[in-house]
Amino acid sequence: MGSDHRTTSLAVDGPRAAATDGEAKAIKSLLIRDIKDFDQSVPAVVRHDDGTIRPTYIGVWGQDRLIGAALIQPALCVAETLIYRTGTSGVHAAQIREAFAEHAAIIEGIAVVRKHRREGIGLQIKAFRDSWAADHGAELILSIPTNEGARLLNEKAGYTVVPPDGYLTIKVFDAQGQPLHIPCADQRTQDRGTSMWAYKLVGQRTQHFEIGVLTAS
Repeated sequence: MGSDHRTTSLAVDGPRAAATDGEAKAIKSLLIRDIKDFDQSVPAVVRHDDGTIRPTYIGVWGQDRLIGAALIQPALCVAETLIYRTGTSGVHAAQIREAFAEHAAIIEGIAVVRKHRREGIGLQIKAFRDSWAADHGAELILSIPTNEGARLLNEKAGYTVVPPDGYLTIKVFDAQGQPLHIPCADQRTQDRGTSMWAYKLVGQRTQHFEIGVLTAS
């Protein structure tokens, strides 16, 4: 039980965004090594921070060695799924893409080297990403826990976790508050193991999204 409350001097500086392409490459390598089905298509490059949500690699270093890694990026994959399932097209589809690109982020996993797990590094990374996303215009952050440890981490970080048999509902609105699509609910498939939706609303207000959870009960 005592190991649950250990702290590490290696993480005193806290998580930060990768500052060089070399750091981004190292973070991506750790994520690929530790996370099954990690999206390897995201390039390991550092882009100028223009205040918008963009693919960003986040790391924690101790004694000049990477010990924790994460990736956050715009939730455009969710926008495309919603557009496809609702049959939305034209201007409304473009507005949905814009809302997700500018105001919704998705977390692509957290990896911590084995000897530094259970030291609170994952929670530090989660808090940093939430703050980073809010500072860059996000109203909604999505995550996909794939095991019990990830579910508990999301709950500790203040996320609402949808049960594996539950549905996440997302309504997207235009600047005038009008819905851009018909109602839609999404359920994570369980054909390759446990997979759940988790979400958190951030920032001062949420004008583009309305989130809900539907369960079989």
